[in-house]
Amino acid sequence: MRTFLVVSLMVSIQWQMKSQDVVFSQMNESPILLNPANAGAQYDIRTNLNYRQQWRSVTTPFTTMAASADMKMLSKARSSSFGLGTFILNDRAGDAHLNTFQAGILLAGKVPVTSEQNISAGVGFSFLQRHVDLSALSWDKQYDGLVYNPDLPTGEQLMSERTTSVDLCTGIQWSYGKGATTLSSNDNFGAQAGIAVFHLNKPNLGFQNDPSYWRYVFHGTVSYGIKNSNMQISPSFLITLQGPSKMFYLGTIVKYKLQESSKYTDYILARMLNVGTFYRFGDAIVMSAQIEWGQYAFGISYDVNVSSLTKVSYGRGGFELSARYFPIRSSASSRLL
Repeated sequence: MRTFLVVSLMVSIQWQMKSQDVVFSQMNESPILLNPANAGAQYDIRTNLNYRQQWRSVTTPFTTMAASADMKMLSKARSSSFGLGTFILNDRAGDAHLNTFQAGILLAGKVPVTSEQNISAGVGFSFLQRHVDLSALSWDKQYDGLVYNPDLPTGEQLMSERTTSVDLCTGIQWSYGKGATTLSSNDNFGAQAGIAVFHLNKPNLGFQNDPSYWRYVFHGTVSYGIKNSNMQISPSFLITLQGPSKMFYLGTIVKYKLQESSKYTDYILARMLNVGTFYRFGDAIVMSAQIEWGQYAFGISYDVNVSSLTKVSYGRGGFELSARYFPIRSSASSRLL
């Protein structure tokens, strides 16, 4: 009975919040999904993979996979540049197999304000399709008073079990980066702050021709080295507002440099171990770890559920994996964050 109530509750929540988007816990490891202004803004070429699964202990797990790539174009040292990005995302949620598929292209431009500061802005266009399988659900009207009878009518009506739409987004971002005084001084400092707006054209993300809400994203990250040590501190925040839904996310990553990169050759690259803790207000405590090995990075995180759902989840929220790659000769000044 408890499982049935929980599943019913989560299906109801997913139904009522049909326009709430997926947000990865490792927020900085899905940069162009966070803000289209990130496309080509930091690396010459970058690719990211993300995988997330949650609520396995409560119901049919919610699973999200994403792949993205972005690159810098028409760029010279300390000059304006353009960026191009592309992504694919698929999310599958709950017993009704609510599936969201999205594929898009992003364009961005970056303009230097000073030798250490840049402003970037981007726009995105994507194809979005959603599908739900109502036959996989059980409804109260299918109980004949004694037992469940799947042949009875559900009493529920939808205009369609599948929707297809075009989605538009835009964003702007400020970036600051100051390199270390010497190779070993570790006194570098970097910062980013951005605002993005998704669903500008208010596409139909539900199944009753209901327009979606705009989703506002406010984010920021600071990274600074502890002078003459092997450590860096990187606090971040994320705020998303989408209709009645709000999310506040805050935490810090501590980075420990295992090996310094060579100033004279590309064959010796920096290696770092990163650990962090974040709090998603009213929902979860997130613990993360990441290894950066030259141009590669691999991360894992786990959401410990602390909401009222702990009565049935026992704190088991979900886990997430990430992978990142950039070529060796990507601009070193872009790696401050």
